[in-house]
Amino acid sequence: MLEASAMRWLLVVLIAAGCASGGKPPAAKAGVDEPALMAKLRADVKPAPASALLLAEEGEKRFGDSAAAEERRALAISALINLGRIGEARGRAYPFMERYPNGPYSANVAAMTGVHVTPRGPAPSRP
Repeated sequence: MLEASAMRWLLVVLIAAGCASGGKPPAAKAGVDEPALMAKLRADVKPAPASALLLAEEGEKRFGDSAAAEERRALAISALINLGRIGEARGRAYPFMERYPNGPYSANVAAMTGVHVTPRGPAPSRP
C-alpha cells in the first residue's frame, strides 16, 4: 500500500495532468507562435477538423487580425464543412466574403459554401 505522502503526491500529479490538458489544443499552449499554430491548423483541417476548429478559434483570440487571419478564417470554414456543420460554415462565409471579396481563399470558400459576394450600391445603369 502507498504511504500517505506518496498518495498525496500521486493525487497532485493527477490533478496537475488534468489541469494541464484543460481541453485546449496542443499547439495553443503558451509559447506557441502563430506560424506553428497555422502549420498545425493546416495539417488538421481534413483528418481532425474538430481540432482544427479549436486551433482556429484559439488563433482568433490570440492573434486577431494578423497577416494570417484570412487563411485562418478560411481554414475554420473548411473545418466546419468537414464536420458537416454546413449552416455554421455558411454563416461564417458571408462576413468572410464581404471582408475578403478578392482574396486568395475567396474562391475556395465560395465553392465550399455556395456563398458569393454580392455587389453593393445601386445597380449599374443600362443604355
